[in-house]
Amino acid sequence: MFEQSAARKRKGRSSPRRTAEKPAQAGALRKQLGLKQATFARLLPISVRSLAALESGSAPSEAVARRLIELSRLTEALSEVIRKESLDQWLQKPNPAFNELKPLEVIERGEIDRIWAMIFFLRSGVAS
Repeated sequence: MFEQSAARKRKGRSSPRRTAEKPAQAGALRKQLGLKQATFARLLPISVRSLAALESGSAPSEAVARRLIELSRLTEALSEVIRKESLDQWLQKPNPAFNELKPLEVIERGEIDRIWAMIFFLRSGVAS
């Protein structure tokens, strides 16, 4: 097992575990959400400098890659229930469904499941 791991490292692969999906391009996703670099960096959570490096083509860490995938999937789902041109405003406006927190704050707090629940209810037409 150790020998296999060492062989993978020599071939440029550090781990047999790989993310199932390819992470979204940070810059494209940020622009799709209509967010400034500082705001988007808080969601990843990384520094603005690290985000600028990602947007210039640097490879994300495994944790950031996972977060980009998660935010990309969330953006896609939100686009089904909220007009794309309104998404940036919706993310930055206090929402009664989240106790007057902005959806961005809900994501930052690690409570993204609350947004997924809202998407479920909006998709299904079930009252919460």
